[in-house]
Amino acid sequence: MLSFSQNMKQAIVNDLQTLVDQGILKGVIVDDFTKLNPLDRTWQGYPSALVIPSTAGPSEYYDVGTNLRTYTWYVMVVTTPDNLPQSDPTYLEGLVDSVLGVFDQDVTMQGSAVGGVDPAVLEPPGPISSNSITYVVFYVTLKAKTLVPAAVKS
Repeated sequence: MLSFSQNMKQAIVNDLQTLVDQGILKGVIVDDFTKLNPLDRTWQGYPSALVIPSTAGPSEYYDVGTNLRTYTWYVMVVTTPDNLPQSDPTYLEGLVDSVLGVFDQDVTMQGSAVGGVDPAVLEPPGPISSNSITYVVFYVTLKAKTLVPAAVKS
């Protein structure tokens, strides 16, 4: 049986995979923090998404038997300037909307976030240079809440 955060991560990957299936993304990678730099990897193509492990907190008692815990997830979407179509000056905005939209359509992360998911927040896109390659990157932040067992002891 998967943990709360493992179920959420799988839901995020599944949601992003729908964008791969639609041809919007070329791949989805799950980061495991084995790279010093998250851009230091072989990408399946551009644009691609990288799902970064979550942070947990805050947690607050929901009732005497459960906590409402918040997990914060970051999804980095990566492309290169060469992969931005010259004929479509709004391509990046369309990509952003597609990624945000897939999360907007899954408000409980496939049932793993029964407390709901705060609307996706976009960190501004911009260029990042790594290993002499310039990338165009943006981050999506998701805050997902779920109920986890807890107990008040007397």
